[in-house]
Amino acid sequence: MGHQSTVYGVIDCFKGRRGNVDADSLNLAAVAGLPETDGWPFLVRDMFSVSQSDRVAIDYTYRLIHFAASLKEVEFDWPAWLDKFEQLLARIDGMAARVHLDTVLVGSHSYDWVRDTASIDAWPPKWIFQGGIRDFEI
Repeated sequence: MGHQSTVYGVIDCFKGRRGNVDADSLNLAAVAGLPETDGWPFLVRDMFSVSQSDRVAIDYTYRLIHFAASLKEVEFDWPAWLDKFEQLLARIDGMAARVHLDTVLVGSHSYDWVRDTASIDAWPPKWIFQGGIRDFEI
């Protein structure tokens, strides 16, 4: 049977052209480059959406990439899921990311990454993990 684990969050992305970097193109390509199917633990394109509109201003400071999934007991393989997420972040021109994990077995946890300020104007980006339990050892 198993228990549900909910994974959701947001990545604050730069938008438009920043020097030699076209943030929108890079970020859209990073999401489009995610697999449609994946080995466990899943991190697939259908989990992600980019907030953008030509009709209303929904990207005041950053363009947001948001994501969510309902998975079966992903906390057992949480280090592998985090590795996949960090591989995605390495292709994102952004400033911050937050992941929430809500589970029956180990409770609720939040994970944060920020862009290393030394890499703000450089490519590829360097992300700094700021905390959260990476391995529940269950």
